Amino acid sequence: MGLQEQIAPIDDADGGTCITVGTFDGVHNGHQALLRRVVEVAEQYDNQSVALSFRRPPRSVIDPTRQTKQLYGTKTRVSFIQEQGIDTVRLIDFDDEIRVMSAEAFLTTLQNSLGMTHLVIGERAVLGHDLLNIEQLDEIARRNGFRLQTVPPVRQSDDGTDIVVSSSTIRAALAQGDVKRTAAMLGRLYERGGKVTHGAARAREMGVPTANMKSSPDLVMPAHGIYATWAKLPDGRILPSGTYIGDNPTFERGQFSFEVHISDFDEVLYGQYVSVEFIDFIRPDEAFETVEELEQQIQLDVQRINRIFESLPPRTT
Repeated sequence: MGLQEQIAPIDDADGGTCITVGTFDGVHNGHQALLRRVVEVAEQYDNQSVALSFRRPPRSVIDPTRQTKQLYGTKTRVSFIQEQGIDTVRLIDFDDEIRVMSAEAFLTTLQNSLGMTHLVIGERAVLGHDLLNIEQLDEIARRNGFRLQTVPPVRQSDDGTDIVVSSSTIRAALAQGDVKRTAAMLGRLYERGGKVTHGAARAREMGVPTANMKSSPDLVMPAHGIYATWAKLPDGRILPSGTYIGDNPTFERGQFSFEVHISDFDEVLYGQYVSVEFIDFIRPDEAFETVEELEQQIQLDVQRINRIFESLPPRTT
């Protein structure tokens, strides 16, 4: 299925459309600036605002050896894009037909199928099999009768150094367990979750019962360790919690775990979806000589997490 078959005309778009194109993994501060500009231009020219989002990053199709885990699943990503005020979000499969399209063929298809009158993209974007840059894309726009607008990258200070906010810098921060820097670039706390399953019950035996979550292997997980988190329950409650990500190195099994401990909570959550928002990194995962040493450290972790929440206001649904 090619591009034209994936982008049927949009209802109520007689005035034309203002379009942006990308994967938008993370819908981070840079993406948000771009999407807000799309909405502004669309309102100015009485257009429909449209975001075309690739289900998978084009580079993972072009080079199958570069399979990068995503920050969010498709449904969550679409929701975040819509939160920026975009009228229509279309998910596009970057298939072999699109892969060999020139930038001009790609853009004229958007004109013919979606009535594109404006294209808004990042200053450093390239499009098409021919990888045309902004200056070359602007020539195509002039030649074909639509307008091109660009948005500069968003920069944020990181330890005194300006960095460009991008999905790759966010992944790098998560790989270091730096969930604070991740949240600053995303404009929200990073969230992961999964269906609660039965575990080994070792945490319960140590006095800190946890809910074990089955995580998606296709999504980015922060570095192994202990985190202060908000636990989001199926009924809408958001409660202080601590989350463990790791391989249980103190025990011989070494099985991966993603589990959350909610203080003073004894309700059954098996089979339900629970997610956590990462607030702060407490310590890395580590092996202890004895289970007793692990238990002592967990109690210290719980105390430190509790102190973090003493300075935070309660969360509501």
